[in-house]
Amino acid sequence: MGKKAVSIDTKKGIILLRDTGMCQHEISRKLNVSRMCVRQTIRKFNELHTTATKPGVGRPFKMTRRQKRAIKLQQLRDDTLSLNDLVRYAQASLNLYISRQTVSRILREFDLVSYVSPRKPQITHEQRRCRIFWCYKHLSWTGTDWSNVIFSDEANF
Repeated sequence: MGKKAVSIDTKKGIILLRDTGMCQHEISRKLNVSRMCVRQTIRKFNELHTTATKPGVGRPFKMTRRQKRAIKLQQLRDDTLSLNDLVRYAQASLNLYISRQTVSRILREFDLVSYVSPRKPQITHEQRRCRIFWCYKHLSWTGTDWSNVIFSDEANF
C-alpha cells in the first residue's frame, strides 16, 4: 500500500526481459523491483496486452482548476467575503452549485482561511492624495528631523 508506483518504462522493461527468456526472479533483481510487481505486470500484460495503467477510479471532480482559481481570486480581491458570499459567487458567475464546505476546502488548498474580517472604513481618494502629498513633502527629511517627531496615534492597525 505504501509502495511507489512503477513507471511505464520499467513495465516495458519487464515485458522485454520476459520476452528474452529471463525468469521473474532475475528480472526483479536486475530492475530492482519486487517479484510481485514483475508477476503482476506480466499477468496484466497477458490479459490486456498493454502496460498502460487504467485511468483513476472514483467520482470525477465537479470543478475544474480554473474554477477553483476563480474562487481563490475572488477571496483575495475582497477579504471581507464570507463562505456564503463565495457560494453565491460560484452560483452566479461560474454556474456551479457547491456547498460551503467545498468552498472552505478549496480555500485550504490554496493555504487560505475563510473568516469574516472586520469592516473598516476605506480611504477616500482625497485622503490618499493628501497622504501622498505629505510623504513627498517629508521625503528629504533626515534622521535628526524625524527624531523630533512624536507619533501619538494609538490606533491598532
